[in-house]
Amino acid sequence: MSKQVIVITGASSGFGALTARALARAGHTVYAGMRATEGRNAAAVADAAQFAKDNNVDLRSVELDVASDASVVSGIARIIADAGRLDVILHNAGHMSFGPAEAFTPQQFAELFDVNVLSTQRVNRAALPYLRRQGRGLVVWVSSSSSRGGTPPYLSPYFAAGDGFTCRLLCQRAYPLGHRDLDHRAWRLHQGHQPFRPFRLAG
Repeated sequence: MSKQVIVITGASSGFGALTARALARAGHTVYAGMRATEGRNAAAVADAAQFAKDNNVDLRSVELDVASDASVVSGIARIIADAGRLDVILHNAGHMSFGPAEAFTPQQFAELFDVNVLSTQRVNRAALPYLRRQGRGLVVWVSSSSSRGGTPPYLSPYFAAGDGFTCRLLCQRAYPLGHRDLDHRAWRLHQGHQPFRPFRLAG
């Protein structure tokens, strides 16, 4: 595969940070999207810069708060200005909540859905026009095995958001993209699963 310009949301830690480093090692230009790059995630920015230096790879941090329209628009615009293009969007950002379902307020449910589901719409609105003009691109949606069933206790909001995320992906695929080469794929990650092995949705 030729060198790609990739943005990963929620890449300050966890799967996002691991994926950013793996793709940078593979020779791609990777933008690790995260919020509060000069605040709570300043250490994550420094860690990514040190990793890039130590391994001679192209890993960059970008301010990208998926809960903010302005931050998303600004972050995607910065990537385009820096790299001249964007080839891959990897939707990874998400929050997990834990507790009895009835303990959560409607506002807390809404905040979880905003980050885990609606954030993908913010990013797509900002980024997909660039991919369409290029005539090609890849959108990767990192989901959870919770959307395939199972009932671990105290994860009701997270599971509900997981199903919403999957439905959001299916709706996006149904929308006419205008280019055959603009592809959408989903990954589900769970304990014991082979990390980062993609599966292709039918249709």
